[in-house]
Amino acid sequence: MAYCAEHARWQESPSDTATPQSGTFAWAVDMYCASPEWAKLREGTRKSRAPILRSYVAREGARPLSAITREDPERGLYAKGGHGAVNHLKALKPVFAYAHRMRIIPTDPARGVHLDRPATEGFATASAEEIALFQDRWAVGTKERLVFDLALYTGAARADLVRLGRANIDGGLLSFNRQKTGVFAQVPLTPELRAVIARTPHIAPAFVLTSKGRPFTAAGLGNFFADAAEAAGMTARLHGLRKAFCVYWAEKLVSTHQIAAMAGHLRLSEVELYTRAADRRRMVELLVEG
Repeated sequence: MAYCAEHARWQESPSDTATPQSGTFAWAVDMYCASPEWAKLREGTRKSRAPILRSYVAREGARPLSAITREDPERGLYAKGGHGAVNHLKALKPVFAYAHRMRIIPTDPARGVHLDRPATEGFATASAEEIALFQDRWAVGTKERLVFDLALYTGAARADLVRLGRANIDGGLLSFNRQKTGVFAQVPLTPELRAVIARTPHIAPAFVLTSKGRPFTAAGLGNFFADAAEAAGMTARLHGLRKAFCVYWAEKLVSTHQIAAMAGHLRLSEVELYTRAADRRRMVELLVEG
């Protein structure tokens, strides 16, 4: 295990990266991040958890594993509270579980620690009025409007939106595997969506490109749209358009199962949340007339 961790560090880390002292928390994180369990996580998951683990290594890295008890992560995370604590627990639990399975520690101090995620309605759904505001502010032909229209008519999350292009068109459908879940999504090529795609370059790696002619990163696209939405007086962001996509199809009396297939949702309850309590009739009028 130590050899594998050292080899992974040699391959992926700066040459001056120090080897953690054996038996410490930093050493356990090092072992875990060199394991197949870490490698099999989705890239987005690794990107979100890596900074969390680095922050704990910076503060607690020299702490002996034998000195960490269940009260330590439990007390610290309960004190932190909120969504941040839940995400930190998700990052820390696999480290201790891996160390326990590898017999590095006799007991798992994070086992049994549970935090309830705070109740929230999540990202705001783009309302009919906000859609109208954005359409008035950004005319067809602008990159801002292109991103808006693609997000609205495909229901794709930003991590998927940056990768969509003509290669994803299959007959009358736009098909892709969601990066977050791996679920296969298929969106009908409605007349509105066909019109949007017709405005994009024919030979390009993606529908939406930066000023340098390259696909956006997910974070870059999110920031680009946030600026455009703010300029239009729109509170909702790209995920709010994804919710509006579900509302649009719900108003067309499409079943929850069908909407889940289009949006690439794992659970029907997710779709039901998106389609609840919205001004659906006005939404459809704006989508068709805009």
